[in-house]
Amino acid sequence: MTATMPLTDPTDFGNRPSEGPLRAGGVAMSSPVTDQDLPSTPSPVVQAQQKALQLVRDLEAGAERIRDQSTVYLPKEAGEHPENYRTRLARSVFHNFFGRTVEGLTGLVFRKDPVLGDDVPAVMRLQWENLDLAGTHGDVFVRDLFQDAGVAGHAAILVEYPKTDGAQGYGQELRGEIRPYWVPIRKDDIRSWRTTTEDGHLVLTQLVLRECQYVATGAYGEKEQTRWRVFRRARTGETVVVSWELLEVTPDKKVHTVDQGVCRNQVEIPVAEVITNGRTGLFASQPPLLDLAYLNVAHYQQWSDYATVLHMTIPLLFGAGVDGKDAQGQDLTISVNAAIWSTDPQAKLSYVYHDGSTLAEHKAALDALKSDMGALGLAMLAPQKRTAETAEAKRLDKATSDSALAVAARGLQDGIERALGFHARYLSLADGGSIAVNRDFEGILLDAPVMTAYATLVAAGFPRRAVLEVLQQGGRIPPDANLDELEMEWAAGSMADEERRREERERQEAEARAARGEMAA
Repeated sequence: MTATMPLTDPTDFGNRPSEGPLRAGGVAMSSPVTDQDLPSTPSPVVQAQQKALQLVRDLEAGAERIRDQSTVYLPKEAGEHPENYRTRLARSVFHNFFGRTVEGLTGLVFRKDPVLGDDVPAVMRLQWENLDLAGTHGDVFVRDLFQDAGVAGHAAILVEYPKTDGAQGYGQELRGEIRPYWVPIRKDDIRSWRTTTEDGHLVLTQLVLRECQYVATGAYGEKEQTRWRVFRRARTGETVVVSWELLEVTPDKKVHTVDQGVCRNQVEIPVAEVITNGRTGLFASQPPLLDLAYLNVAHYQQWSDYATVLHMTIPLLFGAGVDGKDAQGQDLTISVNAAIWSTDPQAKLSYVYHDGSTLAEHKAALDALKSDMGALGLAMLAPQKRTAETAEAKRLDKATSDSALAVAARGLQDGIERALGFHARYLSLADGGSIAVNRDFEGILLDAPVMTAYATLVAAGFPRRAVLEVLQQGGRIPPDANLDELEMEWAAGSMADEERRREERERQEAEARAARGEMAA
């Protein structure tokens, strides 16, 4: 007997999306959503970067952020009374060496403005004057982006185009009425991505960016709104379509599409990564100055200890055989115009204080940390070591072409040129051209702070000869000066200075011992 097959497979119908047409009389239901189906879900690579990223963002924000984090950066001692801890926290000062170092290194790169190449189309040169449609000049835009990448490890540039649904004309584009614009993307807002390989090249097929903004609520209030912009690249044969969606995730894990569109003329997702020497992979990096960040936190904690010990050296009045009342029975008032009398021959009144003998050690530890932080900052200018280099190659190379800072500057240049290419495609132009970002750090005029910084570097163990060569190149030492003699004089002077410091420490210690002996007597 032959089985009779139904004319329609019942699995072709359902109530949920992707289950086929709705059953007769059925009610449409949304599919159950897991975290893996939400655009807000971070990739494992993003999650792995969060601890270091949070640290450098807090330091970048400065003293108020550090203090607000309280026990995160200034641990509470075991048994320390909450009130005592709050007092110690209020007395502790955070010196932002990390932030100043990032700003200083950024200033070295941008002491010369970026230069657009002659191959950049004229219309794009005009749009460089207002790159983000908010009045920001291109030089300022990329400087801020570079500084942010220097803090976090990398950043990105999204090249956007107004949604016109095809209503714009070519003339409007050329006149700048409708035109591409650039959006800076922080490392914090890159949520997840997927890639494929085409013709030996890694290509993004999906990218999720977080967008946060404040929207009006009520008559005067505002609230933060978070949405997710998802880019997708699909290829069918020779046809490539790059599309985007703006999604919103509700508290009950429902995903709503707010807007969507297509990136006209693009064959890749129009996001250019801006990398630094901290890069470990696509959208993955370690902050270049992470070691400096940890030392800055250590300095904050040790400075708190130093301030606490310093505060404890304030004399305390100690009395024995004195009841603390005056002749009228009132509490004694201690002042420069008051005296305390007692008829008890055993009465004793004296000041007790911490002798401060450990202050020198605390100060030395703080100075050592400052030297280490200075060394880490200036190490960004040091050339990467290579084997089998001739003396002539070293002379030509110096601290520019392959230093960590130069690598970061080159990463910025590559990112800008890639963004220029996306910009050109929106305008139906063949090429976006090139740009030159300064990577010449040899010709820096060495002013007093720079020279002091190099001296600090030597104190941290950097070779004196290397510093002398830099000073000579910077015009602070005559070109015909004998560096060998200067190096020997420097070493001799350092030994003499150390001997004077040793004698001064011994004198101070002797005076402290004598003072303690007098107090005991």
